[in-house]
Amino acid sequence: MLYLVQHGKAYPESADPERRLTPEGVEETRRMGRLLRRAGVRVAEIVHSGKARARQTAEILAEYLSPSAVREAEGLSPNDDPGIWAARLQAVRDPLMIVGHLPHLAKLATLILTERAEPPIVSFKYSGVLGLDRVEGEGGGWRIVFFITPDFAD
Repeated sequence: MLYLVQHGKAYPESADPERRLTPEGVEETRRMGRLLRRAGVRVAEIVHSGKARARQTAEILAEYLSPSAVREAEGLSPNDDPGIWAARLQAVRDPLMIVGHLPHLAKLATLILTERAEPPIVSFKYSGVLGLDRVEGEGGGWRIVFFITPDFAD
């Protein structure tokens, strides 16, 4: 399984140059963590961009999902090439969660589902989670299992 997560709601740069999560962003991410744990979601690793809002989101979700590793990874910034992670995902076999940003996440999801990065086919929301499963056999690829936002958690 692959889980693509948009970071939680963050302060605007004018209020916080590091753009950390707002109290609402923290609470929405916690609600998502509780929901994912209740649903039995398990991840071996959570990777996130180097931005504070993605790191905080990853750390909060890790409290609920207990991955063996949480780490910063390159290629997950808002305007990075989605092809970088599309290629990396070909070798991933253990359940992985990626916490990132728009427009990168939408382009990555679209690329691995349709083999082109645009136009985006998923409209991410803060702290929203897109769950994908690998399609085995000829052609491979990925398929959407679920998409959930904090509006539906708790």
